Amino acid sequence: MTTTTSDTVSTDSGAAERKPLMTGSALLMMNLGFFGVQFSFGLTQSAVNPLFLLIGASPEQLPILNLAGPVTGLLIQPLIGAISDRTWHSRWGRRRPFITVGALLCAVILFAFPFVGVLWLGVICFWLLDAGNNTSMEPYRAFISDRLPKSQLARGFLTQSMFTGAGAVLANVSLFALQKVDALQTEAGNGVPYWMFVCFMIGTFCILLTVLTAMARTKELKPSDEELEEMANAPRGIGPAVREIADAVRSMPVAMHKIGFVFAFQWYAMFIYWQFLAVSLGETVFGANPEQGGPAWDNAIAWSGLENGAYNFVTMVSALFLVGFAQRIGAKRVHAIALGLAALALVWLAHIDNQYLALVPMIGVGIFWASAVGVPYLMVASMVPAKRTGVYMGILNMMIVVPMLVQTVTFGWIYEHWLGGKGSNAMILAGVLLGIGAVAMLWVNPPDEADESPIVPLGGRRSITVYDRVVVGSDGTSTSLYAVDRAAEVAQAAQARLVVVTAYRDGSASAPLAEGAHRDLFGVDVAREALDKSVTGLTRERARYIEQILVRGDPAQALLDTVGNNPANLIVVGNRGLGAGEGQLLGSVPAGVVRNAVCDVLVVQTSALDEERLFRASEPSSSPISPAAEPAAGPPAAGPPAPGSSAPGSSAPFPRTGESD
Repeated sequence: MTTTTSDTVSTDSGAAERKPLMTGSALLMMNLGFFGVQFSFGLTQSAVNPLFLLIGASPEQLPILNLAGPVTGLLIQPLIGAISDRTWHSRWGRRRPFITVGALLCAVILFAFPFVGVLWLGVICFWLLDAGNNTSMEPYRAFISDRLPKSQLARGFLTQSMFTGAGAVLANVSLFALQKVDALQTEAGNGVPYWMFVCFMIGTFCILLTVLTAMARTKELKPSDEELEEMANAPRGIGPAVREIADAVRSMPVAMHKIGFVFAFQWYAMFIYWQFLAVSLGETVFGANPEQGGPAWDNAIAWSGLENGAYNFVTMVSALFLVGFAQRIGAKRVHAIALGLAALALVWLAHIDNQYLALVPMIGVGIFWASAVGVPYLMVASMVPAKRTGVYMGILNMMIVVPMLVQTVTFGWIYEHWLGGKGSNAMILAGVLLGIGAVAMLWVNPPDEADESPIVPLGGRRSITVYDRVVVGSDGTSTSLYAVDRAAEVAQAAQARLVVVTAYRDGSASAPLAEGAHRDLFGVDVAREALDKSVTGLTRERARYIEQILVRGDPAQALLDTVGNNPANLIVVGNRGLGAGEGQLLGSVPAGVVRNAVCDVLVVQTSALDEERLFRASEPSSSPISPAAEPAAGPPAAGPPAPGSSAPGSSAPFPRTGESD
């Protein structure tokens, strides 16, 4: 079960227990570094392979020369994820040190890369560049998940997709535009044209500026005292990190296995596309090949950069809509459609002989890329435990790089012996594999409702689809606990977030109240105790996504303020126990909520409980909640099950939250 909060408040222990909502400008600033990191990735996709060909590589060697990407991703991302999950520094934080170090390494290699004149040295630079990219990328995605509350995760990963597209657009357009500058057409002593030098220098500047600015302007949330203690006691080193990865693989959600199956086809195909796009365009459009070289081959290289820039521009635009479609029809359908569009696009591209018409298929590739870089990460971030986000993001990357690794060691032979050494045939094969991936995505059965993500569902039907959040008030009494129990069942059926609200007042109780009447809570400590009691009995099967809120003020107004003006919320209240006097059908709190709420209100028949027996069986308490309402042991004599009952094996209370005014 996952708990989320909506504000950051330091308690006496100094723990940051609630994630604050981020403003639009702060969210943009946090994601700014993706622009620079993706510029670096864009150069590895579009410029490194042509550079290898310029310094002596042959086309059939490209797959094995690209071994750096999958190997470094396979080794570095999960390890960095597992290590960063267990890292905290009071000044530098958890993820920021890894993001910064990776960016600095990328900047150094980007600066040095175009000066390379021999193939083996270029391969070493490529390995180091991919190591830096992977060191930055995985903690960066985990950083977003760490920093944002669940309600902003979709927007956060959408913003990431937009910056990802923008960085790749600039990288690829710069390759095309600078190649047209006459002053940069001459070649250096190593055979690399000066326009390629300028591209790599721009990449060096971009990654330093954007990543360092984003890391300096965005602070990480301090883990709770319990998390800090767990980090301090966790074993250090590579061995424990590897064991952590293995344990996470064994326990990962079913939906992640399904994503991995589709990724096997998807990423094998995309690695073919990146490696052989220039070769394919040279054959079908420009009548050139890398062995002959010359201006026609330079044009093929430049136009491949423009092609990649075009699809990344489409990615920037389509990312605005894909998350909404995924929430509406299911992520598996959205991703299957995107894969199908990319499959048709690449098959068509292999048969086009006009350079301008060749830009049109990039619409399908761009829509697919928006889905590929956003939707799967959002799904994983919303379905895994927050404290293991880093390792699971690394595992998701393993699902990407393993097919790439297989491609690097198998496709050279396939290209030469089965495809006749033709880049256009490689594009057709990539399209066919993407088509198989699309069919596989539709073939995958949706998970059970308990394993679905309420933020971006994979595709399973939900029993109730009308509510985003189920909000229930609790003062810790048996009647309010019964209302919480019913609210949890509704939230589980709807796969909605459950929000438990406890209101309190300053001061102290003036006099004992009659049995069954609403007990005002006095003081934040008493309210926190009541809130803990309210969620102790909720197990993973009852509600996975729980938000806990303490509010100083009137209980009815607290519930109304929590739902705001969103009609997609549901308020759950009990008809007795929250301000109900003898003989009243509704207490003051449910009556006030029913009169003023803009959303649906579910009134639970808590008067059906044998309250007199429950209250008598409760142990007396000296706290301002007088008397405490803990259910009696054993089965109830009549009426519904005892409120707050816990399933076997239920865990300890949830982390405490801060207070809101």
